[in-house]
Amino acid sequence: MSTTKAGIIWSDIDHRFIKDAQGTLKTAENAASVVSSIDNILRTRKGERVFLPEFGSDLASIIFEPMNATTIKFLSRSLKDDIERWDDRVLISTVDIYPDPDNSFISITMMFRIKGLADILKFETVIKGEA
Repeated sequence: MSTTKAGIIWSDIDHRFIKDAQGTLKTAENAASVVSSIDNILRTRKGERVFLPEFGSDLASIIFEPMNATTIKFLSRSLKDDIERWDDRVLISTVDIYPDPDNSFISITMMFRIKGLADILKFETVIKGEA
């Protein structure tokens, strides 16, 4: 891996679309860029991107399914596969899913590693179901 200016390896627009004082969208760099990529994959429905219809995950459509052990195991595997397919920098070690069917949301915690680096990183998010 070669670095660019000041040790930046990867740089992407921050997935939260935060602007700086000059009104320019902030960027996510290095590990934050990878986290932004993971979030983007999870929140993009398959079929949503016209020229890349397989990109994304089925997470939004599964949120209304009965969250039994079988569904959670399937979803965990599916999310791991989707992220590793679309971001080749990432190796997912665990995906923990905590459903809240009464409020139509799922909490997700992932432990992952960036290929070539030793640190284990944590990604946490909440996905709310939309009818």
